[in-house]
Amino acid sequence: MKKHSIIPSAFLLTLLTGIFSLISLSGKSQVSTIDRYVVGYNTVAPMTFMNDEVLFSEGWHQLPQARFWQQIMNLPPDSAVVNVGSTRQVLDKIYIKQWNKLSDVQKSQYKDSVRKFNSIPDSISLLVTTGKKDFYEFKKVMPTISRSIEVFRANGVDPWYAQAILLIESPGKSNTKSCVGANGPFQLMKSVARAQGLKVNKTIDERTDIDRAAYGASRLLSRICIPYTRAMLDSAHVAYNETDLWFRLLVMHCYHAGAGNVAGVIRKINPSEGGMQLIQQVWQTTYGGFKNSSQNYSQLVLAAFTNFDAIVMPSDSVYLIDGDRMYKSYAQCKCAPYDACSYLGNCIAEYESDLVEGVIPFDYFITKVKAVQTELSGLAPYEYHYPNSDDHYNDIAYQLLKAKKTEDAFKMFKLNEAQYPDSWSVCHGLGETYRMMGQKEQARAYYKKSLKLNPNNEESLRAMARLNAK
Repeated sequence: MKKHSIIPSAFLLTLLTGIFSLISLSGKSQVSTIDRYVVGYNTVAPMTFMNDEVLFSEGWHQLPQARFWQQIMNLPPDSAVVNVGSTRQVLDKIYIKQWNKLSDVQKSQYKDSVRKFNSIPDSISLLVTTGKKDFYEFKKVMPTISRSIEVFRANGVDPWYAQAILLIESPGKSNTKSCVGANGPFQLMKSVARAQGLKVNKTIDERTDIDRAAYGASRLLSRICIPYTRAMLDSAHVAYNETDLWFRLLVMHCYHAGAGNVAGVIRKINPSEGGMQLIQQVWQTTYGGFKNSSQNYSQLVLAAFTNFDAIVMPSDSVYLIDGDRMYKSYAQCKCAPYDACSYLGNCIAEYESDLVEGVIPFDYFITKVKAVQTELSGLAPYEYHYPNSDDHYNDIAYQLLKAKKTEDAFKMFKLNEAQYPDSWSVCHGLGETYRMMGQKEQARAYYKKSLKLNPNNEESLRAMARLNAK
């Protein structure tokens, strides 16, 4: 609840601050720290994360908006979901490549058919939201979260905010500038960072330094975001507890959209009480610069916490490599040879995902795949052929290209070439890779080889035309 206006002595104030800090970590909020051993491909490191039980006990994770973003965070970028913008009700799943081939008229006709099938009025806006699995790299951001929790604690700021921000602001990327100039793991603007004591000039940008960025973000929260959230709720005569999840979500909105915009939203809603209902009203309200992306911000927090929880909670040891986690469990899999083949095949599929996500390097991928194949070879009379076609490695290589992992993509295409030297599609893929690497002559040579193997393939014809035009 709100604090009384009595001003205690300096000593008593210090004492109460310490007590309230303890309450915020172990009281009504049911937020606690959890310690985990995080296992990588060559390291095992102890790390600390935040666990928010209220997220589940009060059902925040089940809200349609939270469930929608949970799905988007787990969806690869080649897919998208058609959804109702206002409620985030998912209506269909589509592939982006097919969607982009449609004309504007065809896209409109498709949306009309979806509305009709689901009995949705024409006035309701439908959105096509692309998968963001490649952006939300939760495993990569784990060390940053653990370190930032320490910094926030040292600065007397609730470490819940550190994890919340890092899970949704360029997770796993320490030096990423936004289109508006924000940079670093906490996506601080230049002026904001400088105001909080960070150096940002032509030679130094402390926004990309984990400790300094966490320091700046914690100061921003403690000096502006949290006090202004208190003030706007006091003005609205809304009772609150700073450890309530809904209060924290409002603070997060201040961090993203600015306290002035959030205060305008609260005035517009004119609430009589806080809670989940208030946050849901915030999601449907606009004011000034507080629009769609601002409304989504706390929805993303709920979704990210939920998905991250699914990674770190099941065991004291968190395997960054899903293939390793699954393969290590193989010894306990006492199943018939056919089922064992299927299980090991799924292990390889997990290692493929680990490679595409950048969790493991190419050489590690090859080593582990060979180990699984050796295990498979002992399961006669069942035979398992991997890869079973040139398309298999090609698909992985193209995923690596999309993820801008050009070197790994090149190695994958070359490995595929060794097994399928007469595949026009493999040659075309190598041509694409050389082109992206800026090696035009090698690209041209492989495009020509692809056309020699398949003179009618339009992909290489178009690629050659583009290359020659330049």
